Amino acid sequence: MSKRLPLYFLIFLSLTAALLSPQIISAEEFINEVYLLVKSDKLLAFSGLRNNWSEKDLRTGETVIKSMYDGNVAVAYTSERALAFSGLTGRWTEERFRIRETVVSLSAQGNIATVITDIRALAFSAQNGAWIESHFNIGK
Repeated sequence: MSKRLPLYFLIFLSLTAALLSPQIISAEEFINEVYLLVKSDKLLAFSGLRNNWSEKDLRTGETVIKSMYDGNVAVAYTSERALAFSGLTGRWTEERFRIRETVVSLSAQGNIATVITDIRALAFSAQNGAWIESHFNIGK
């Protein structure tokens, strides 16, 4: 019994030290600096870095289908377009959908948001506040 006591004590000290030690944030982890609020007629994004709200009006009849936010980026897709907000630039940027284009997935992580459709991949960078697209080679 006396031999086990030091072992249990060492385990206890190790666990206590691990819990009380400061957490190190790696380069790949982001603190959420953006918050997104979806209203029936607009999107409101808050940038913690700029300490302000920025709104994007929806068009008549336009509805938000899905939205999310993480790190420095907020993204949503509506019945008409993809919308992204950069917490770094404090601006909204849009990319209109083509006729019969269908969204397959939406994601937001760190400084990047993506909207994947059946014909192209859209990527948004919070660093420069711009969309870039890549078309799929259908049938190849």
